[in-house]
Amino acid sequence: MQEVKRVITPSWRRRGRVEILADILKAAINGARGTHIMYKANLNFIQRKKYLTEALNAGLMGVRVRSPLVYVTTEKGHEWLKDYRKLLESSDAFSTDHSPRL
Repeated sequence: MQEVKRVITPSWRRRGRVEILADILKAAINGARGTHIMYKANLNFIQRKKYLTEALNAGLMGVRVRSPLVYVTTEKGHEWLKDYRKLLESSDAFSTDHSPRL
């Protein structure tokens, strides 16, 4: 699986919901505990709970029931990340960095 590029946003701009979800799915590609996902995706506990619940309900993540619980990105989640990467690549064509100056 190819690595997903991270969108570099200005420091004043908050990450959007889609960027946060991509960070979570990326953190759980090989399986990860909740705390690891929280730190890797730079979330607080409340955000982690909210986004993990959404990802699980959408089928983008699954849980390996062990002690402790391990979250893993599902095949559907891998496809979502692949589509996200394509979107980022296509959005580069619209970037103002590549347009000629007038």
